[in-house]
Amino acid sequence: MTRNAEKAQILICDDDDIFLKFCTKIIEKMGFSVLVAINGDEAIDMLVANPKIKLVLIDLLMPVRSGWEVIKYIKKQEHLKDIPLIAITGLSPSTEDLLRVKVSCQSLIHKGADFNVEELSQTIKKLTSKIN
Repeated sequence: MTRNAEKAQILICDDDDIFLKFCTKIIEKMGFSVLVAINGDEAIDMLVANPKIKLVLIDLLMPVRSGWEVIKYIKKQEHLKDIPLIAITGLSPSTEDLLRVKVSCQSLIHKGADFNVEELSQTIKKLTSKIN
């Protein structure tokens, strides 16, 4: 098996099923393997079970465990803390939330009317460009 034969894994964590399916199609067309979690607990379980995850897209506001809680968990784990994170939100974040995202994540993507497929694709390409 060559180095390129195994697709890099990207985890999407969002409680919006339509958005999950849409992003999954986009990311799979880019050549990545997609893992899906519908809440923060599932995201943490996937991160523990799949050490080859190279990027995480995570909704900040979800039931069970918020995206903020998952980000905090990731940053405390030595083997996970350097995984690039893309925060996802459907709301207009407060100045405080924008600062929190800037400190803990590499990017913020707005879903809903502001969603931009090209922005998402370019951000993923940029953040995964160094993945072997």
